[in-house]
Amino acid sequence: MRVGVRDAERDSGAAPDYLRVQVKIRIALLLVVVLLAALAWTFVKRPLAVPKAIGPALPPPVAVEGVSFSVIRGAEMKSQEGFAVRGGSLTKRLVNAVVAFVVEHPRGRLLIDAGAGRQVTEHLKTTPLLLRALASLTVKTPTLDALGSRGLGPQDLRGVVLTHSHWDHVSGLQDLREVPVWITPEELAHARSDDEGGNLYRQLEARGQFQLQELSFAGEGYGPFAASHDFFDDGSVVLVPMPGHTPGSIAVFVTLPDGKRFLVIGDTSWTREGVDWPAEKPWLAGRMVDFDAAGVRDQLVLLHQLQRANPNLIIVPAHDARVHVTIATF
Repeated sequence: MRVGVRDAERDSGAAPDYLRVQVKIRIALLLVVVLLAALAWTFVKRPLAVPKAIGPALPPPVAVEGVSFSVIRGAEMKSQEGFAVRGGSLTKRLVNAVVAFVVEHPRGRLLIDAGAGRQVTEHLKTTPLLLRALASLTVKTPTLDALGSRGLGPQDLRGVVLTHSHWDHVSGLQDLREVPVWITPEELAHARSDDEGGNLYRQLEARGQFQLQELSFAGEGYGPFAASHDFFDDGSVVLVPMPGHTPGSIAVFVTLPDGKRFLVIGDTSWTREGVDWPAEKPWLAGRMVDFDAAGVRDQLVLLHQLQRANPNLIIVPAHDARVHVTIATF
């Protein structure tokens, strides 16, 4: 009889424990559902608010004979559109190109970003695991090999202007060490910090110093930008600050002799929709790569207004292969 009493007491104590466990499980499941729903919401299209004001016009285009603009398609990474811009399709494939832009000018040949190095596959390993899991890399033509196909080498470059210091913009520097590299002080400090985005830059610099040139903005304003740097002093290539994605990010205007004008915006947006809608990157992607999310949003709104005021301007996200087809192939 005593044994039966003890069994009953044990059973009566087990019931509340069982119920508590079930309640905890249900609360945990509810939290998971809420978190997944919140994450899913960050992929839903939600265009940024844009003021009604169109925005200032750019200065009249200059006509400098002998200026050309082309692109070296160094490598490609395929992922889904929805991972690149908030509101994009999660089933639609998007080609993210690793490129260098080439400006040929009577006073020298200039690269905007260094494109893919010959060891770009190894360079990808310096990036976050999640990024590597979401994208597959296909090597096309490393920058040095593209130059070589036209009988050119590093000695034929006046310099490389970096829009910023992330791996897919500095990879080609490994093969171009004797070429002057133009970078803002803010971006150089960021690249040399412990930020994960500068992993590759720090590794490359540890193997040998680059020919660094300080890029400053002491010139006059240019359209909506308060300061600028006229690289050739003739208005054909104008650099402007565009902090947000990184502290020292820049954008580059290139104007051709026929008046056609491009604006390379680095990674302020990964897609043309980021400017057209405008829309930022999904929260998860932005957390991985953007230094100042609010700053990026401000720049996207500015670019959207700039596009409305200057409809002939071609805004070029550094990785959107769909936009690159509007540019001549090097």
